[in-house]
Amino acid sequence: MDSEAAKIVFQKGMEAGRETLEGRYFLVLVRPDGSCEVCTDRFGQQELYYEEDSEGLVLATDISLLPRRAQRHHQPALAHALCVYGWRPPKRHTFWEGARRLGIDQVLRVEGGRAHIRDIPFQPLKTGNYTEHHLNAYADSLLNAIRVRGSDHGNVVYLSSGWDSTAILACLVKLFGAGKVRAITGRIIYSDRSGIINRFETDRARAVADYYGIKLDIVDIDYRREGPDLLERLQPLMQAHQIGSISLLTQERFAAHVAATSNGDESVFAGEISDGAHNLGFSQFTTIFHPVHEFREYSDKMASYLFGPTFLGRLQDGTYFEDPVYQLLRSRLPDAAFDAPANGSRAGHTMHLLSSFFLRLRRFPLWSLSNSRVLTGDGRMAYLREMETTYLKRAAEEATVETLYSWYLWLYNSFHWQGSTVLSLYLTAEAQGLRMEMPFWDGRIQEFLSAMPESWGRGLDLNPTKYPLKWTLKHRVDYPFHLQRGPHSYIYDVQPGFSLVAEVLYDSAFSPYFRKILARRQYREVLSPEVFDLEHIDGIVHRYQEGTEVRGEELSELLALCQLSAAGWFASR
Repeated sequence: MDSEAAKIVFQKGMEAGRETLEGRYFLVLVRPDGSCEVCTDRFGQQELYYEEDSEGLVLATDISLLPRRAQRHHQPALAHALCVYGWRPPKRHTFWEGARRLGIDQVLRVEGGRAHIRDIPFQPLKTGNYTEHHLNAYADSLLNAIRVRGSDHGNVVYLSSGWDSTAILACLVKLFGAGKVRAITGRIIYSDRSGIINRFETDRARAVADYYGIKLDIVDIDYRREGPDLLERLQPLMQAHQIGSISLLTQERFAAHVAATSNGDESVFAGEISDGAHNLGFSQFTTIFHPVHEFREYSDKMASYLFGPTFLGRLQDGTYFEDPVYQLLRSRLPDAAFDAPANGSRAGHTMHLLSSFFLRLRRFPLWSLSNSRVLTGDGRMAYLREMETTYLKRAAEEATVETLYSWYLWLYNSFHWQGSTVLSLYLTAEAQGLRMEMPFWDGRIQEFLSAMPESWGRGLDLNPTKYPLKWTLKHRVDYPFHLQRGPHSYIYDVQPGFSLVAEVLYDSAFSPYFRKILARRQYREVLSPEVFDLEHIDGIVHRYQEGTEVRGEELSELLALCQLSAAGWFASR
């Protein structure tokens, strides 16, 4: 910390100090009276675990360092990891009762050997009246965010075929020159029948790298023969940080390759955070399959619209079911159950929308948690009560159509952005001595997008998804738009029936490994029958052992169960 930032912390407190600093850090203030305060950066990129009981208080950077004297698993936290994409408990929770994590905008004060938690009140931003001036302001913020995180000694981009990583690459070339930039991507195989599953992605990454004249390293990742051995080697890291996704294995391969070929002073960039921040995560061309990609992009905008301020207004005035977009997308879920909207309560309507977004496997307004058969009726109630009270209650009571987007982005930090897929990028890079950078988590960019209006690519307007980002690429940097045509990344871009999850579970080297682990039924040791429908789970496992390919929600439930079991969460400590 520089002297000016330290002065602000001492004179004005933790809150003001956090606003002056970017990055992933702890802030610790020791006072003359012997007390101290601890907080993390305002996005919670750094983790702080704590446990307090009659024997004292322990703070730690990973859960393996805590005594965990209470040997009981936290059932709602397990429910979230099994039922929601990310495979990890939300920010303040861990898998263990008594062991907690410091939440977003929380300060832990240690005094007399005891912990006292206070909240820093979140101040949501209202949607702004954005003009062309704001497009240039966004471009300036993005370029600055990448400039300050970059290195004159070299920069590496984890390159996919999408807009986010290629945008970072374009900005780095503009700022540092092609000679100071390189990229890495993976060529991934899960089975003989499908071969390379991301050929479209690697072909486009090669074309983009050639356009800029930079070096591209392609790491071959063959999960037909490898995977389980690497997973077992990384299991301690996964357990220490509650990681429940095999995506960590791919990230580890990337980090190891970068470290082996690095000069030691490079910055490493990833494009995570961008999807959620720009378009609430609906930016993957997956809402409605169609050969015309422009329509697929617009269908993503339709999905984003259903969680925006206009549709919230329709929920609140009772006209939501008349909405043609809602009718169209809901008709595509003919077998799903839906909750009835709250009666007469604006906070209740907002809670329904927030809960549908953050606490469901399928993000669709009023999609009922009863569709997740892995939970019992009592289990669903206990899960929602715990998570809605802890994370969503204040937002539901205070959010308005003007501040809804700001609340979404703030809450994202407690959910998907602290999940397994994002955290694994930091952990695997750090394990190799690398510095991982995610410029879309920059404070100025987050503030800009928190106030960005619905008409800027988030609703039914004709602006594209990620509108300010694509404007920047068109007007402020050199970008090969002609290379963004055609299939996006994976086989399912041209074969809508193709399932990447099924490839992992049924045809990769993980298949016999997962079957062997699930045969022990260790999940029964920790999953309470009051919360989880163990007969339903046993049925899925039984069919998996027999080789029957499960579908739909059960396939997602099986993937979560396999990953978490393999990571070791269900083993006795």
